[in-house]
Amino acid sequence: MSLKNPVLMLTIAFSCVKGAIKTDHNVVWRFCCAFVVLVSISFNAAASNLDSAALGEKIKSNYQQQRQMYLQLNDLVKGGRHAMAAGRADELKGYPLSGHFEYLLLRKTISDSPAPVALLGQVHALRKQHKDDRSHRRLLGLLKNRAVKLDRWKDYSAIASAANAPTHPCDDLLARVKNKQIKSFDAAAGELWASPAKHTRNCDAAFEATIKQTGDVPTGALWQRSVALLLSGKKDKVRDLLSYYSLRDRRIVEQWINLIDDPEQLIKSEAMQGKTQHHRRLVKFVLRRWAREDLLAASRFWVQSGTSFGFSNADVSDIVGDYAVLAAKRGMPEAVDMLEAASGDNRGVRYWRIRMALREQNWRSAVLQLERLTAEEKKSGRWQYWRARALAELGYTGAAHKIYKQLAIEVNYHGFLAADQLGLSYQIDVSDPQASKEEIDKLLQNPQIARALEFFLVDIGWEGRRAWNNALVDASDREMLAAAQIALSVGWYDRAYAAIKRTSLKSALSYLFPTPHTELVSQTAALNSVAKAFVYGVIRQESGYIPDVKSSAGAVGLMQLMPATAKDMGKKLGVNAPAWKLIDSEFNIRLGIQYLNLVLRRFDENTVLAAAAYNAGPHRVKQWILGEALPADVWVETIPFDETRDYVKGVLFNTTVSDWRFKSGALTRLNMRMPDVKSPG
Repeated sequence: MSLKNPVLMLTIAFSCVKGAIKTDHNVVWRFCCAFVVLVSISFNAAASNLDSAALGEKIKSNYQQQRQMYLQLNDLVKGGRHAMAAGRADELKGYPLSGHFEYLLLRKTISDSPAPVALLGQVHALRKQHKDDRSHRRLLGLLKNRAVKLDRWKDYSAIASAANAPTHPCDDLLARVKNKQIKSFDAAAGELWASPAKHTRNCDAAFEATIKQTGDVPTGALWQRSVALLLSGKKDKVRDLLSYYSLRDRRIVEQWINLIDDPEQLIKSEAMQGKTQHHRRLVKFVLRRWAREDLLAASRFWVQSGTSFGFSNADVSDIVGDYAVLAAKRGMPEAVDMLEAASGDNRGVRYWRIRMALREQNWRSAVLQLERLTAEEKKSGRWQYWRARALAELGYTGAAHKIYKQLAIEVNYHGFLAADQLGLSYQIDVSDPQASKEEIDKLLQNPQIARALEFFLVDIGWEGRRAWNNALVDASDREMLAAAQIALSVGWYDRAYAAIKRTSLKSALSYLFPTPHTELVSQTAALNSVAKAFVYGVIRQESGYIPDVKSSAGAVGLMQLMPATAKDMGKKLGVNAPAWKLIDSEFNIRLGIQYLNLVLRRFDENTVLAAAAYNAGPHRVKQWILGEALPADVWVETIPFDETRDYVKGVLFNTTVSDWRFKSGALTRLNMRMPDVKSPG
């Protein structure tokens, strides 16, 4: 029977209930009630979609002509026809992005200007007219860069002194030198010189000019810079500094340079016996390197000699705990004793004592270690679940079931696992809260919201997200709900999701689990034998539905593909996959699903292992599969990488809820997705 006609479905459903009442037949009654629930879900979804579609069309119809004009004029600017675009700027009067277009024009003017300081008045006027501090700050930064390029340092200083101007530390220092405003290597210059991670293109020139003009460098900054360069592997640059040291200190630094690649010999050398902050910083670095080569030896040395470097007993204790946790993550047999010897003040030690007991399935030890948590930690759903799990394994089923029952009301990973233990239904609320028409209309009248929506509709999502977030800084739950409905209606899934995440609402599934690019995902997933719910589980966890997001590690797009991975998947598909193309959502999804297919096949279709491999890489996951088969929940909790552990839990939860939505309330339980973990065949 088709479920596409909600009115017909309701008619049939209520006829069914009427017949059940008349016959007083229990089985018929249960069937009809279930059918009514299903119809209700479908009817509400259909009504909601109609409302959402109408709202989306209304928003898109606003400024439709000016939006097209903006895109045309923007193309003129990109094509180098700046003057023609500027001559037509008045056609955008009243359009929410008119100020942004003026900003784009001014950017072009600045890039060609022979006298950037002369444009300060225009930059300030644009800020005053459109009240846009961010664009104003960017333009001031461009003016500074233009002055540097033209070697106009007096102009630079005038621009840098303007209110809201960004700081460009190395250029700012060079300007002080060029304008003869610095007479000594002061604290600010010393701090910058000693922090190579902050350096930009003009830093070397700035420091060279500063040292030449002032004659010397502060001793503290010299030591700090030397250590910072050693830590980043730049030994040659440290050698360049040797001439600034006294003969005695030069010998120490030379020994650092010569032994930095032999951490055991260096840390035991005379050159490391000082107790200055610079010695201690280098000691920590050398110990980490030694621990990668020989963890047990490094740990023993640290216990015996840590305080001799000027570290406190508390500092020594912290690092002893860190070594014990590292041993546990590596699965070393000595880890249990190391954890027990470490201080319980270290949270990682407390947690890994429990995880080691779980890994060994020593349930009595697990209970004892759980008792050593803080009062606040004992309240968390994760440790409550493991307490119940351990008690059940030890035969205390009554106590275990009591905890499971309390956890089972939560709609999260551990709540679902607890419900699975008792065979209880998941407490997923099918109702989607709705804002009123008045609440939505009021929000749409907010100029910042209108501006954000236009940024999204002209495909400048990163600007739109900033404007959107700024507009909703102090928004109430009701306002965030209205914002989520507005965003969802135009297909701005990441802002709908982000808005509801900021509220106390937990049942807004259409906002929390949207399904962008449904047809593409369905078709591509089917072709690659990947469940579409799994795809959406990954998308939600990886990117929060933001199509152009880039991680600190370099992963890009909805499914957060690393450029190297995308290149490999592109070869399999016979397409070129440059990194810049990964923000194309359709392209990203095709490659991402191809990679999901690869890791699923590599791990015998085990969703748990595939999710872990998608995040941490297949090679690492193979290393994490130790010895005999483990229950999947135990294996997940003992994943060595904190990020991957939380990631796998999130993907499994997301997949379960997404699948529930696709099946209109039918359920594949979380534990059915979690077979025992063993080496792939």
